Amino acid sequence: MPDMRFAPPPSLRVADRSAGMNQVIARSLNERLIMSMLFQHDGLTRMQMGQRSGLSAQTISVLVRALERDGLVLRGEAVKGRIGPPTIPVSLNPDGAFSVGVNLGARNMDIVLINFVGDILHKTSRRYDSPQLQDITENIRDGVADAIAAIAPERSNRLAGIGVSLPADIDHFAPANAADQISSFDFESLLQDAFNVNVFIQNDITAAASAESMFGVARDQHSYLFCHLGPRLTTRLILDDRIYSGETLNDQPKNATNLLDDLLNQRDGPDDKRPSDLADWIDLSTEELQMSFAAVRRFVEVDTLIVTGLCSAGTTQEIATKLQSKLDQFNGKDTSANVLFSTLGPWILAKGAASLSFHNRFMADSES
Repeated sequence: MPDMRFAPPPSLRVADRSAGMNQVIARSLNERLIMSMLFQHDGLTRMQMGQRSGLSAQTISVLVRALERDGLVLRGEAVKGRIGPPTIPVSLNPDGAFSVGVNLGARNMDIVLINFVGDILHKTSRRYDSPQLQDITENIRDGVADAIAAIAPERSNRLAGIGVSLPADIDHFAPANAADQISSFDFESLLQDAFNVNVFIQNDITAAASAESMFGVARDQHSYLFCHLGPRLTTRLILDDRIYSGETLNDQPKNATNLLDDLLNQRDGPDDKRPSDLADWIDLSTEELQMSFAAVRRFVEVDTLIVTGLCSAGTTQEIATKLQSKLDQFNGKDTSANVLFSTLGPWILAKGAASLSFHNRFMADSES
């Protein structure tokens, strides 16, 4: 079987309109296979692509030339010193495509612009006391316009689309009428009418897991438990590169709103200045992660757990380290349990939204 990674499930809703990159990104299945491999590896030679895909050398050469002509891939420096002719690795072109991601949270709206290898080129966060549809619609167009404006003018036609991620538990933080309005609002039309691009909609945690599989520590993982920490712990189970439904653990904390504000305020700041209530939250989160992982392993052979969240990268690493220690003590150091912390940082939800354009436009479906 080919050693290949594929796209997570597609967006819940996709609105398609002919604009921007559509002619460039109408890739063939085999081109998508090549792109899928390059998303999972920093560079591959044509020979490696053939070995992983089963495609002939001639087919690989034709595909790579087409992708290079369209500016989606770059040839690296020739690797010398081996028997036979020098080999040349092929990688994604960071400027080959761009995507805007919008995450609608309970207290904030994060907007990012990422390039083709997942680097954040622009980010902004807009805060509100409680999510109201009017606040969101008034700010989302301006925020997306600012993100698109960050693309260099000569590359402005390489915008692959806009992704929007929505929380499943917004009703825990918003008044019932506001939650219903936001969940049912037609964000596709709002953004398409304003920017004339493709719009992709997905659940926020599923989108974040997708981004982790493309750009994060999950690139070389095939089955794992993905855990996102906010005031509540939310999980997704990934088996053989497919994302399955997870659950939201623990009831809404009494101080959920204050805790969420503290997490948002601290996420890009130094860890030595974190609010005091986050120490208790770290201990509680570690315990919940341990219980969740133990429950999953009763039914599924999963050895890896990936931790991410709204907290800073340092806090995420601290939680992962504490959890690994707990698992080692409970199961013995010979346990196969492996805890990894996400390297995508506290903006992962917006980054996940942005990754939706790339998943839908460039990656092959695993059923192919």
